[in-house]
Amino acid sequence: MKLARSFASLAAAALIALGVAPVTGARAADVPYDPPPAAVQAPAATDGWRFISPFEACEMNCTATLFVGRYISTPMTDIFIKYKTPPWNWKTKDSTLVSGAFNREILTYSDLFAFETEIGAGKRFGAQDEWEVWGALYARWKSFPWNDYLRTTIAVSTGVNYASDVSRIEVEKSEKHQSKVLHYLSPEITFGLPSQPNLDLVFRFHHRSGGNLGIFNGTGGGSQYQTVGLRYRW
Repeated sequence: MKLARSFASLAAAALIALGVAPVTGARAADVPYDPPPAAVQAPAATDGWRFISPFEACEMNCTATLFVGRYISTPMTDIFIKYKTPPWNWKTKDSTLVSGAFNREILTYSDLFAFETEIGAGKRFGAQDEWEVWGALYARWKSFPWNDYLRTTIAVSTGVNYASDVSRIEVEKSEKHQSKVLHYLSPEITFGLPSQPNLDLVFRFHHRSGGNLGIFNGTGGGSQYQTVGLRYRW
């Protein structure tokens, strides 16, 4: 019986030391008590819609991009709608655009897509020598099955583009109606390495035109450049 009591005492002491048995009586004051750790809070869910205030600090949702590109005279409809002309058959003219843009995400849905605001400016050289400035809203799709190997996004914009003057090329495209202010529609595709999340290679079809709309003085033509750019994200 004494041996059984000894084992029982040792077992009780062990349980008390492990914190799985209560300490009672006068001996409780002799045994230190550690409260159980607080429950760990699960991280907030990131799925669903998220609005990002423009006054928040950037958290890999701000970008700056530098572009350079050549003037493309092949109609945009032949390239993106009718699919009549592959890139190696696009016609060009002697004009170059050098530009830059700043983007910021303002609304996201999970990791699938995002809406971004953009402001940009560019300088034409060659057959056109005007300045351009624009503001736009981009919608970007970000989810592709191969993103673990090559990060890919596609995006398209709607916005307003202002040129410092109406060029001779734009007059030839729309002889009866011209406007310095035209619609900005510039689809793009980006590629990046997962190991370099701050850098992207960007291919953008920089396009401004009036679409024969009254808001742009019935202008039917515009200017467009196929550009390539390097984007930095922070």
